[in-house]
Amino acid sequence: MAEDYTFFKDCYNYIEDEKYALNDELSIFYSDNCSKLPNWEEYHTAICIKFKKVIKYINSKFITGEFYHDTTYKPYMNFWLNYQLGQLKYSKFTAESFYKLIEEHDPIFFTSTFKINAHNISENDLKYMKSLYDLYKLYNDIITLDPGNANGCNSKENECFILYKDLIQNCTPGVEKKICKALLDFRALYNTLKRESQCLNKELPELPSYNQVIIPSQKLDTVSELKQEQVQAENRETISRVPTELSPENNNILKTVGSTLGASTVFFSAYMVKTF
Repeated sequence: MAEDYTFFKDCYNYIEDEKYALNDELSIFYSDNCSKLPNWEEYHTAICIKFKKVIKYINSKFITGEFYHDTTYKPYMNFWLNYQLGQLKYSKFTAESFYKLIEEHDPIFFTSTFKINAHNISENDLKYMKSLYDLYKLYNDIITLDPGNANGCNSKENECFILYKDLIQNCTPGVEKKICKALLDFRALYNTLKRESQCLNKELPELPSYNQVIIPSQKLDTVSELKQEQVQAENRETISRVPTELSPENNNILKTVGSTLGASTVFFSAYMVKTF
């Protein structure tokens, strides 16, 4: 199944909804139906309760007329379930089997709220989606931070920049990937915030495009290679300049020493002949 990434444009709203939802109370009837299921562990109960709380909160926004993301909440909830179960090191359930079990065990809850098309997201898509989700969580952290918290703002901004830069390198121009369209949407959202927010450091660059990341990196590699070649050439030139002959000054010294020694030899020989 081709995955739908379009819900990410509303993701920061859903992340905010989740914060409020988890502080809400859930009817004991609905929470009890999250426990004592076959092959169930305590963490499965916790995920089930959280899942129901978020669904209940989103449904309440429909009732009050506050909800306007009417095409993206179901794909988001399917991702959310895949994400939560994917955090477990050894999960006995996939998103599809988990949802089927809790729906069968508590049909009244899902009839009174809404149902989703729960399915398993591929490992590759889920990896990209998790990274996008982390980007939007950082974005949500930034927009809710006190602008006076400079350290917090800078820390979140740096995290966001590094994660985005790592992801955008998967988006070679001409290669169509849903992750890349979702990243461009995030980039536009973030850069708009950066220009308007007092929290973000105006001295740091906006989120770059693929070419802005790759081309400087390629230039850096080329410069590094050129410098290395230059150093090697300079070393070769230094070695080639090591003198193999004596300098004129040294030659003059040797000539003087040689002349002195020669003259001494002649005088000594003459002296010996004269003596005998």
